[in-house]
Amino acid sequence: MRQFGVTLSRLGGSFVFYSLVAAVYFSSFLPHLSSAFFGPPEDNLQDFWNSWYAAVGHTSGADFFFTNTIKFPEGTTLYYHSFAYPEVFLVWLGTQVFGTGLTTLTWLHNTVLLLSFPVAGVGAFFLARHLTRDTWSALLGGYIFAFNPSHVQHAMHHLHVASIEFIPFFVLAYWQAIEKKSVAWLVSAVLFFALSALSCWYYLFYCGYFVVLHTIFTCIQNRTLPRGWDLYTPLATTGGVIVVLSPLLIPMVREAAAGSNVYASGHDVFVADFFAYISFPPHHILSALTRPLYELFSGNPWEATVYLGIANVGLAVWLFLNRQKFDRRTVAYLAAGIAVFAVIASGSHLRFLGSKLIPMPDLLISNVPLLKNARVPSRTIVFVYLFFAVAVSIAVQALTQKIKDMAMLKRIALVGMLLFIVADFYPAHLDITPFSCSPGLAAIRDDPEKGFGVLNLPDGYVAGNAAMAEQVCHQRPIVQGVTSRDVARTLRDMLETKDLEKQHRQLIDAKIKYIVLRRIDNEIYQWRTQDGVRGDYSLVYRPVYQSDDLSILRVY
Repeated sequence: MRQFGVTLSRLGGSFVFYSLVAAVYFSSFLPHLSSAFFGPPEDNLQDFWNSWYAAVGHTSGADFFFTNTIKFPEGTTLYYHSFAYPEVFLVWLGTQVFGTGLTTLTWLHNTVLLLSFPVAGVGAFFLARHLTRDTWSALLGGYIFAFNPSHVQHAMHHLHVASIEFIPFFVLAYWQAIEKKSVAWLVSAVLFFALSALSCWYYLFYCGYFVVLHTIFTCIQNRTLPRGWDLYTPLATTGGVIVVLSPLLIPMVREAAAGSNVYASGHDVFVADFFAYISFPPHHILSALTRPLYELFSGNPWEATVYLGIANVGLAVWLFLNRQKFDRRTVAYLAAGIAVFAVIASGSHLRFLGSKLIPMPDLLISNVPLLKNARVPSRTIVFVYLFFAVAVSIAVQALTQKIKDMAMLKRIALVGMLLFIVADFYPAHLDITPFSCSPGLAAIRDDPEKGFGVLNLPDGYVAGNAAMAEQVCHQRPIVQGVTSRDVARTLRDMLETKDLEKQHRQLIDAKIKYIVLRRIDNEIYQWRTQDGVRGDYSLVYRPVYQSDDLSILRVY
């Protein structure tokens, strides 16, 4: 009973600690929790639609995984969409208490997003403390994992990728299941494995890679094939997760087997560049020094962010070089984890400042059915950060134990290094996207007719995401819509834009009643030649609302 109380105290204390850190780090965003989205306009707009769809937009009793709310009128399946299921469930749960108003829904969505930081910190804290038995060094380890630069970057772009909070709990439960030969811990491992996968399908593969790595490492260390709990745990964990997730996995496999376009490129683009490990990320206080480097890295800056921290790298190297003073098996295990997941994060080829050097194992993975769905190798960095966090905790614990015997200068240097570790991950440059409903959308929302759709122009990736967020305002089906895998051919793909008279008939036949047309270009809306001639639309369709930035046109 006493042990339970101590654990509960550590759980609550660590959660409060990491929550306070998050409050300080994201203080510039907190006043806008109900009126803006975290990060620049991009997939975060789609993430908000996901929360709205789960809480409001999904029609009760209908198939959750098929909708014509987007890609109207044909609709699309959503099995391969970017839902972070535990997170959108929390949003839905919140709406049952606080309602579904726009500001409430925005606040709930943002709160759930930011909650990933303290929860991830708690998980990594307990994982590090499991090995160090030291609270203070474990708190630092939890901080390194929870506030790692990749997590911050993805929080501004991808809710599902930012949902890393269940991973350390899974690893800890997996370790405990083997060490204690415990069925309860084994069930917990299956639960946290499933929650990780439901948060982001990439984590289904990454946690699976961890299980394989742990099993192979154990075989090498023991110089024998796995047996007993070393055999039961990986088999039961993997099998259990497949069973738990089968209601989703079976339809996904069936859809892929039917020939749907469920795969996308990226294995050789969205990768961890070797030099990026020591390059300050875009939100770093010194990011101006390395901004030109991110123009050399392949992919976009947030996927290329794999900065480990200069002091962290130094401590990890020190730990490895002095491994004879520690549990050598543990140090070798952490080194293997860091190396293996860093290799996977490199993608199909190892890159140095954008240039391809040598082929990497992901070249094989990118051609294996199912596995190639994890098309952004750099996201594997989440496990590198986890192993790094534990390694740094062990190193810091060893150094701080000797602080009383250190000369004053060395004490100052050690304290300075610890402060630098914390400051090095401070997010100094954060973006937010203000969001509100245009008054003109009220005409669409209040139209008594049912069953009609809306066309948003211009189209495009970011504009399509924005159209999804804007749908929350009028709550009518839209022709546009961005899904993680474009598995359906719809009106959006066949829309006539050169001959607007022909388009007019096309829209009437599809029951598209309104066009929301942006009048000016900005970072979200960029008019494209394939959208037609912007000025011609008002000649063919009747304007019912017009402002400086948009026009609402009526089709019929």
